[in-house]
Amino acid sequence: MPLLERDHQLQFLRRAWDDALGGSGSLVVLAGESGIGKTQLARVFVDGLDDALVLWGVCDPLGVPRPLGPLHDVEADLGHTLAGSLADGAPLHEISAEVLRLLKTRSVLLVVDDLQWADEATVDLLRFLLRRISGTRSLVLATYRDDDLDQEHALRGLLGDVAREPAATRLDLAPLSVEAVTALVGARDIDPARLHRLTRGNSFFVTEIVSQDGEVLPATVRDAVLARAAGLDAAARDLAELIACAPTGIPDVLLSALGVGSGALRTLDAAGLVARERRRITYRHDICRLAVADAIPPGGEVALHRRILAAFETQPDPDPVVLVHHALAAGDAERVFSCAERAGRAAAGSGAHTEAVRLFRTALDAAPSAAPAAGAGLAELLAVELYLTDRLDEAVAAGRRAVSWRHAEGDLCGVSAGRRLLAVLEWCLGNRRRAEEYAAAAVDVLDGRPDPAPPEKAVLGHAYSIQAFLAMQVSDLVGARERCARAREVADGVTDRAFEIRLGVIESVVAVMSGDEGGRDRLVAVLEHARERFDEEARSTVAGSLVDLDVEQRRLDDAEKVLDHSLPLIAERDVRIAHGLQLGVRARLHLLRGAWDDARLDASTVLSGSRSPVTHTWPCLVRGLVELRSGRAGAGEHLARGWELAQRFGEPLRLLPAAAALAERCWTTGTPDPRLDDAAALLSTASLPGTEWSAGDLAVWLVRLGRDVDTSHLHVARPYRLLLDGRPLAAAECWEALGCPYERALAMVDSGELAETYAALEILDRLGADAVAATVRRDLRRRGVARVPARPRTSTRANPAGLTSRQVDVVRLLAEGLTNAEIAARLVISEKTADHHVSAILTKLGVRTRREAGSAARTMGIAPERRRAPRDETASAPVTPRP
Repeated sequence: MPLLERDHQLQFLRRAWDDALGGSGSLVVLAGESGIGKTQLARVFVDGLDDALVLWGVCDPLGVPRPLGPLHDVEADLGHTLAGSLADGAPLHEISAEVLRLLKTRSVLLVVDDLQWADEATVDLLRFLLRRISGTRSLVLATYRDDDLDQEHALRGLLGDVAREPAATRLDLAPLSVEAVTALVGARDIDPARLHRLTRGNSFFVTEIVSQDGEVLPATVRDAVLARAAGLDAAARDLAELIACAPTGIPDVLLSALGVGSGALRTLDAAGLVARERRRITYRHDICRLAVADAIPPGGEVALHRRILAAFETQPDPDPVVLVHHALAAGDAERVFSCAERAGRAAAGSGAHTEAVRLFRTALDAAPSAAPAAGAGLAELLAVELYLTDRLDEAVAAGRRAVSWRHAEGDLCGVSAGRRLLAVLEWCLGNRRRAEEYAAAAVDVLDGRPDPAPPEKAVLGHAYSIQAFLAMQVSDLVGARERCARAREVADGVTDRAFEIRLGVIESVVAVMSGDEGGRDRLVAVLEHARERFDEEARSTVAGSLVDLDVEQRRLDDAEKVLDHSLPLIAERDVRIAHGLQLGVRARLHLLRGAWDDARLDASTVLSGSRSPVTHTWPCLVRGLVELRSGRAGAGEHLARGWELAQRFGEPLRLLPAAAALAERCWTTGTPDPRLDDAAALLSTASLPGTEWSAGDLAVWLVRLGRDVDTSHLHVARPYRLLLDGRPLAAAECWEALGCPYERALAMVDSGELAETYAALEILDRLGADAVAATVRRDLRRRGVARVPARPRTSTRANPAGLTSRQVDVVRLLAEGLTNAEIAARLVISEKTADHHVSAILTKLGVRTRREAGSAARTMGIAPERRRAPRDETASAPVTPRP
C-alpha cells in the first residue's frame, strides 16, 4: 500500500538526517495510536537512505521488558567492544558511553521501535543520548504509541526532555483523511466514507480491510486478520500459533528445534501475516499477533509455550527475560524462579530498577518453599531495588521477610546484614527508634563471636558503620567517631570496597562538621572512588552528603557544581529516592540564592513525586518560606509539616531550621506560635559541631522576635555572630559575598538606617518578598518615617517574559553590560550556569544579542534605576526586635 499524507514528516526526517551528516545530530520521536503508520513511515525513510548504518531495535510487549532489548537486537552490528559490554552485563553508564562514541565516530541512524514497551534502561540510554546528540553525526528515531502509555511510565521523563531540548522533536501522526482512504480503496466496491468511520482513519486497519478485497466490510479488524488465516494448513496454523505466543518473535535458529519447515513459512508469508526482522519471524503488526493469539483454543497456549522453552534451551545464553515470559505462561515454576532471578540481577545492573523489582517479585512468587536461603537472597535484592525506587514501606516488608528466612536458616551474617538494611529503611521513614534498634541488633548478633571469618568481620564492620551513621545524623560526632573506629577495628584486614566507601563517607562528613578543612577534599575523593566503582547507591549517597553539607555551610557555588553533574545522572538512572533528596537540597540552594520560582518548582516536584519522609523536610520548609515571604496562601500548612517531620527525625540540622522557619513566620505575620515556647532550648544543641549555621539562623530570628535569649555563648557562623554582636552592615556584606540576597536585605533592615532599609526594600521587592516588604514598611511607619517608599506598581513588577527570579537577576546585570564571567562572580554562580541563564533569557525575550536583552528588560521595568535615600544617622544597632 502507498504511504499517504506523510510527506511533511518524511521531509522533516530527511532534513534531520542531512543535518546529522553535517554534524548536528538530533533525536526525533514519532508518536501516534497503534496502527497509525509509525513503523511504516520509519521504514520508508530508511529505504531512502544510501550507505547509512541503520541500527533498528524493537521494544517487545513482554510482561517485564528486556533491559536494553533494542540494543540486543542489533548487537551484531555494534562492534566488538560495545557488543562485549552488552554480553557481559556492563553498567549502563559504560554502555551509554560506548553507544555515544559510536554515534560520534560515524553517521548512524538508530531506530528504537515501539518505545511504549521500553524498559527503564533503554529510556535512560535515550535520555543520556538526547543531552549529547547535538554533538554527533547521527540521528536517533524512536516510535511510540501515545494511546497506550501509563502515567507512571519511565517514558514520561524522556518525553519531558524532548519537549525542552532543542536537539529533539516530536512528530505526531494523524489518522488518514477520507480522501486518503478513498485513494486506498481505489476501484474496489467499498464505501470509503463507511470504511473511514469503521477504522477512524487508522492506516493499518484500513489496509487490512482493503486487502480482503471483498464486498462486505468485516465487523472488526480482528475478523479481517483472521480471514487471512482461515485457509491455513495444519503446519502453517501451528507455526502461526507459535509466533502468536512469542511477542519477541521466533528466532530463525529455533525453527529447526520447533519442527518448522519451509512450507509453513511460505504459506504464512503468502497469507501476508508475517515478516522477517533481524533473524527472527514476527507478525507484521502486534494487532495481527493478538488476533491470532485470541483464537487459540483454551489451554492450547501452555503446550505452545513449553515447546518454545524447550527450543530455547537448545541455544547458548538465551535471554532470561524472554524465558520468564514463556515459563510463566507454561506454568513452569522452577524455570520462572531461576530465570527471573537471573533477569532481575541483569536488570538491576543495567539501571532498570522498576523491571528488577517486577522480576524479583516474580521469582519470589515461584521460590521453592524448601529453600528459604534462596528466597531470603531474593527478598534482600528486592528490598534494595524498592529502596532505590522510593518505595520504602514495601522495602521494609521485603527486608523483614528476608531476615525471617535468614533466622530460620541460622545464617547470622544474613540476619545482621538484613537488620542493617532495615535500620537504613526505618531511618528514611523517620522511625528513629526502630532504626536504632535494628542497628543495635545487627551488631549484637555477631559481636564477640570467637575467631570470625573475613565475611563475618566485614558484615560486623558494616553494622557498626550504620550505628555511626545514625549518630552522625543527630550530630553526635563523638559517638560517630567511636563507632567508625570500632568498625575499622572489627573489619581489619578485610577487603570490601562497599564498606570503605560507606565508612569513608561517614568519617569525611564528621570531619567537615567538626571544622576540618580537609574533610571535604576527602569526601570528594570518596565520590571519585564511588564513580570508578559505579555503585549507584554509593554515588548518590556520597553526592547527596556532599551537597547537603555545602548548602548547610553556604558553599553554594560548590554545591551547584556537584548538583549540575549529579542530578542529571541520577534522573537518567532513575534512582528516585536519591533524586528526591538532591532535588530538595537544590530547592534550599535556590531559596538561599534568591531564585524562589526555581526553589518552589523543585520543592513542589519532590512533594508531589516522592513518597519518602526523608526527602520531604527541606521541600516542605522551602515551599512554606517561599509562600510566607511572598504572601501566598499555604505557608502555614507546609511549615507545620516541615516542623512535624523535623520532630519525627529528631535531628538538630532539621529541628533548628524548622524552628527558625516558624520564628520567621511569627515575625512576618505578627502571630505568636506556641510551638516556639521551647525554641530557646533547641539552641543548647548549638554546642554540637556542625550546627553553627542553623543555630545562628534560629538565634537571630528569636532575637528579632524580642525573645530573651543569651547568645553570648553560642558558637554560630560569622554572619550570624556579626548580627548578634550588633554589626548588621558587616553581616550584610558577608551575605552579599555568599550570594544570599534575602539574608542580606534583612541584615540591612536590622541596621535601622533609612538608606540601608530603603535599599533592602528594593531587594525584597525584586525577590517578590511582598509580605516581608509590607512588614518592613509598617515598621517604618511606626517609627514615624514620613516618606516610606511605595510598593512598586504592578506594571513595574510584571514579568511578561516569564523569567525566573534568577533570570531576572541575570538580565539586570546584562543591562549593566556585564560579561558572563562578571555575572557569575556577582551572583556567586559558575560561569557555565550564567551562560545557560543568558541563553534562556535571549530565547524568552525573543532577542538575539545581550544588548537587546538589556534594553528589553529596561522597557519592561525589570531593570529599574536604584533609588537614593538620605542617610539616617540616628540608628546603628544590633538586630532589632519587632515591637
